[in-house]
Amino acid sequence: MTKLYFLKNYFLIFIVAYLVVLISKFIFLFYLSDSFNGIPFSSLCYAIFWGYKFDFATASLISLIGFLFASNRNYFAIASSFLLSFLFLSQSSDIMYFFESSRHMGYEVSDALTDASGLAMTAASQHTLLTISSLIFSVILFILIYKLLVKKSLVIPFNKFYLPKLLVILLFTLFFMRGMAQNIPLTPWQSSQIRDSKLATLALNGTYNAIFSLTNRDKKLKLLKIPTIDKDVMQSEMQKLYQNSYTPYNRPLHKPNVVIFFLESWSGVNIKNYGFNKSSISTTPFFDSILAQSIRPKAMIAGGHRTTEGIFATLCSFQNPLGKTVAKTQLQDFKYESLINIFNQAGYRSAFFQGSAKETSGTGAFAQSIGFQESYGKKDVIKRAYEQNNWGVHDSDLYNFTIDTIQTSNKPFIIGINGATTHDDKIPQGVEKINFVADKSLNNQLNALHFSDMALQKFVEIMKKKYPNTLFVFVADHCGGVKGSNFENYLIPFALYHKDLKPFYSNNYLSQRDIAPTILDAVFGDYKKITTKFSGRSLLSENDFFADYYHNGFLGWIEKDNLLEINTATNKHKCYDISTFTDREIGCTNDIINFKNRALSFTNASQKLLFDGKTKNFRQYKGKQSE
Repeated sequence: MTKLYFLKNYFLIFIVAYLVVLISKFIFLFYLSDSFNGIPFSSLCYAIFWGYKFDFATASLISLIGFLFASNRNYFAIASSFLLSFLFLSQSSDIMYFFESSRHMGYEVSDALTDASGLAMTAASQHTLLTISSLIFSVILFILIYKLLVKKSLVIPFNKFYLPKLLVILLFTLFFMRGMAQNIPLTPWQSSQIRDSKLATLALNGTYNAIFSLTNRDKKLKLLKIPTIDKDVMQSEMQKLYQNSYTPYNRPLHKPNVVIFFLESWSGVNIKNYGFNKSSISTTPFFDSILAQSIRPKAMIAGGHRTTEGIFATLCSFQNPLGKTVAKTQLQDFKYESLINIFNQAGYRSAFFQGSAKETSGTGAFAQSIGFQESYGKKDVIKRAYEQNNWGVHDSDLYNFTIDTIQTSNKPFIIGINGATTHDDKIPQGVEKINFVADKSLNNQLNALHFSDMALQKFVEIMKKKYPNTLFVFVADHCGGVKGSNFENYLIPFALYHKDLKPFYSNNYLSQRDIAPTILDAVFGDYKKITTKFSGRSLLSENDFFADYYHNGFLGWIEKDNLLEINTATNKHKCYDISTFTDREIGCTNDIINFKNRALSFTNASQKLLFDGKTKNFRQYKGKQSE
């Protein structure tokens, strides 16, 4: 055991660092107690200790740096004492930062030195007691730790055993930094797995969040350059886009439950009602039938190519970063107007159900970051009728789990469901395949779609009996497996069904951004009295629509049956007729060419607000309705 004594220094600092973080978390809780009103103290304590992985990761890094000075006891004591005092001060700074911004320190910490004096003055003037107390405590901490280490630490000499010892220390540090024995590296967004957004803020510590952001600076999203447009032209075009007729919807449903199906990878090109004609057999017979009973547009255009992109466009009614996702980037730290938060405030229970792992692309954590109070993934689905596919549990098992979970609710609910059957092209063993097409690969894909449709039918039928007052929102999260054009890669299904809503058809292509305003109209009526921060329009109260997509450098803009596609690198454009769900190139008329100014105005305005963290300022374009 004497050979392992060199670990004493490392774990001595590790333990103290962990205790420093724990103390600072309780100070965080006390200082921001108003943010946690109504939450039992036992739950708050649970959250503090639940976040031990983030705390261990922080402690391990402090211990590693301190160990590098261990060849001299005095240097080691001074360096480690300084690091631990700095850790406490960084945690205190995070408390102040959270008080002002409602989020932990992140990538912004890299810019702190540019305005250090301003930050210091703000801390001193607005958080005087905390600032003075933190400085005094950090000095006391420095002295106590220094005395402890001078007496208790070991000297690690530079000899032939030094490098092997350092390697062992590095392995311990990597173990803690990646979250110990878990199958994916540790990220700040895993804090949302505690299933409560407020408790997640306690579980995570600001120092870890800042370190993660700094070490992942290369992953920081940057505003993608596209052709710019004159500010006056932009303002004029944006006003034109949103000055069209609006008739407040005044026939809302009475406190319905809401189920939003983010139908994994359901592509319009594979569905009969959106132009699929490669087989005489319908791939989605249930969806075909429900479509005829629903409020629906000609088709919908997806806001991206990942589940998190579809969720963001749908629930926050805003354009994604071009070709990217908000999830797991610095943009996730910003506050967004969210459909789910509106329902939370109205007393609804909210939950997100995912057939794959919650950690996949950070979807479960991202869903919670924009409002869902609960999040469930494949590991939560214990009772299963079928084996897993390569991604997770099949839709029918997920739907059964969803029913079992929500039946405990004593208040109306809004839930999002994202299955895994169509994330793959495999159907369960024992389920007979249908010969839709000769192409084996496509046939497998269509069989998965058909099986998913069957599971959807059973779930909806059960829900209609158990919860007759339910609004069903059918939309794909994004396309999957499409080998067609840019346009076809964003063509997805959409339908809004409730037994008390009169079906109607709108001969327009809608954007996923239009879903949130439409749902608000259906449930509460006159969505503009609730919010004007959404960039989408409501199918129930507005008539003129536009949709957009960005794909591999091409910006598409759709109005009615026409598409203008702009090459953002060359600023050249082409025009298409899309009346039959395929894009047929046509000559550009002046009317279609005019799309260009609207497309560039909307995209430049949206992207700037998105990257500035000011998406709520979009209301400047939607009028002055009261909120």
